[in-house]
Amino acid sequence: MSLPCFSSIDSVDPGPLEAARATGGSHFPAVRVSVFPQVLPNYVAYALYIFEINIRASVVLGLVGAGGIGRVLEAQRAFFQFDRVLAVVIIIFVIVFLIEQVSVGLRRRLV
Repeated sequence: MSLPCFSSIDSVDPGPLEAARATGGSHFPAVRVSVFPQVLPNYVAYALYIFEINIRASVVLGLVGAGGIGRVLEAQRAFFQFDRVLAVVIIIFVIVFLIEQVSVGLRRRLV
């Protein structure tokens, strides 16, 4: 299984790169102006997706005692502070939702 960011490099249209090289551009500037704009939206989306997964995983890890955001949630649940449990769950939901909205906005702007 390959990472999505590497498969996006493989699917780059070679035409702009060949055109930049044909006009006399050296390798790195040609890649910067022809390949980078094609793969940037995928890289940003993948990075934000991984960040969102890390936020969710820290909640789960905290619930089982390994620390993270879920530790706060578990501590409040252990003391039967269900109003605070609800507040933490809502905050976690809002954070994940905002990360998703930022990801969608950046992808639209970059494409």
